[in-house]
Parts: sequence; structure tokens; C-alpha cells
Amino acid sequence: MTKQGATIPVYTEAESFRKNSFRDFYIASYEDRQDAGLKRVAPHRHTYYEIIWITEGSGTHTIDFKDYPFHGPCLFLLQPSHIHQIIKDGPTKGFVLKFNESLFAVESGAENLLLKYGIFDNINVQPVLQLDSEAVHLLNDLMQKMLLEYKNASELSAIIIASYLKVFLLQVYKLKDSHREELQAAPEPRYLVFRTFKMMLEQQYRQQHAVQYYAAALAITPRSLNEVTHKYAGRTVSDLIKERLMLEAKRLLHHGKLTIKEIAGELGFDDAAYFTRFFTKNEGLSPQNFRFKEKHDEAGLVR
Repeated sequence: MTKQGATIPVYTEAESFRKNSFRDFYIASYEDRQDAGLKRVAPHRHTYYEIIWITEGSGTHTIDFKDYPFHGPCLFLLQPSHIHQIIKDGPTKGFVLKFNESLFAVESGAENLLLKYGIFDNINVQPVLQLDSEAVHLLNDLMQKMLLEYKNASELSAIIIASYLKVFLLQVYKLKDSHREELQAAPEPRYLVFRTFKMMLEQQYRQQHAVQYYAAALAITPRSLNEVTHKYAGRTVSDLIKERLMLEAKRLLHHGKLTIKEIAGELGFDDAAYFTRFFTKNEGLSPQNFRFKEKHDEAGLVR
């Protein structure tokens, strides 16, 4: 369901990712028709990361109320916090790729990729990346490989797609790095707080579930920390803690053989019943039913 902010709609994975075997990833090529209406032309934001690659066409991309003229081939990198709107001069063609950090669950610790390299950093400085012919060839090859794997899913597809996406993002980082003199600016202090929080969360989410703990460790109030996470992730501190716990819970349920009680202990829950209520509330399925469904879906995928 679309969540409504004051006036800006927020689109979630449930609405924007086509229902298939990839819960945390979506990719499609597209080509506008001259006589077709364009969807989502009003300003909006997402709960996930989005990469829009326009290979042909032009227009204006408004990101956080700043206008950026574009012409293909070019690349847009959008964080969950961005409010954006694309006004096209006419039909365009290209690719749309959407994902959240959970995609990297197949590789332990790989979700730090976005933080470690800051691939989506400085987006307000250069949100539109123009591409030369060499970059177009390289990124097109990776995009086509991801699209092919997405359309022809197999047991290993999630791992393969995550690997391709990592390479794609690191190549984008190299492109941004080549313009570092243009882009380099003193990081906003609140963004540094956000990155520090995310790193702390990654290190301590198993032991520390309280918003107050992270706020105190950063020497700010819970309200201030919520303002920071809302600005850069579009979610509250509590939401981010819950998302990280749920990600690990799903990993352990899907890939491991621990009992529900053992998983609860691994994630810092003293009471397995409380963990079950927590998981069910956030997923809509009990841990037992989630594990059964994942195994059933996996079996169907490889038949």
C-alpha cells in the first residue's frame, strides 16, 4: 500500500517490485510509446534504491526540488530519501533497476557496500551522470546480464545478480571518482552521523535493539537521530533496526538449520515467543511459516 506523507507519496517494494522469486530486486528495460501516458509523473519517493539509465531521450529530472536537465545516455542514482520527478521532452528508452540492501544477504557483510564506497554519496552534487561511449558499453553489458538472469531465474540467480550488481555499482563509483575534483565537498555533518549510525548498527544490531542506545553513543537525542535517518533513509531509527534484525532472521531461517529458539538467541531476543511475535508482526508470517514458504518456493524454482 502507498504510504502518504504530508503531500508526497512513498512507493514501497511491495508496489514497485513485480511479484516473482526476487523479493529484493527488480529490473526492466523500457521504451516509451508516443501515444502512451507516462506513469508516476508526480513527485514521489521510494523505500528502496533506484537506478534509472536513459539510453535515448531528454528532459528534466527534478530531485529534491532542484531541476537537472538530461539527455541520454545518462544515469540517475536515487536513494530512498530522494523526492524526484522526471519530465520527458518526448519518448525515452532505457532501463530501470530497483533494489534494497537485503539483496546482498547472499554475501555476509556485503550490505556495507553502499556505505563503504559511498556510491550514492554526493548525489545532490551530481545526480545525473552523463556517460561516454566506453562507459555505455561496459554498463550496458552488465545491465543486459542482470536482465537476462532476472528473466531466466534459477537456483543461483540471486547470487549471480547480486554479484553483477556489485560490479555495476563499483564501476559507477569509478565513474564518479573520475570526477572527484568536481564532486568533492565537505560532507554534511548530519550525513556523517547517519553513516556512523549505520556502521554501528551493523556491528551491534544483535546485542542492541534500542533507539536510545544508538542516540546516546552518538551523543545526540533520539529525536535528532530520527531526523537524520528520516532525511537520508526515509525511515525512523526503529524502522532501520527492525529491518536489520528481520534481514538476519530471514537469512537464518532460509539458509540455516537453527531452531526458532536458537535464532531468537542469535539475534538478542531472550524470549523465543517474543521473537516470533516480532517476526510475525513485521513479515505477516510466523518464522515457521516463512521457512516453509521459502523452502517450498525454492523447490518450485529449481524443478
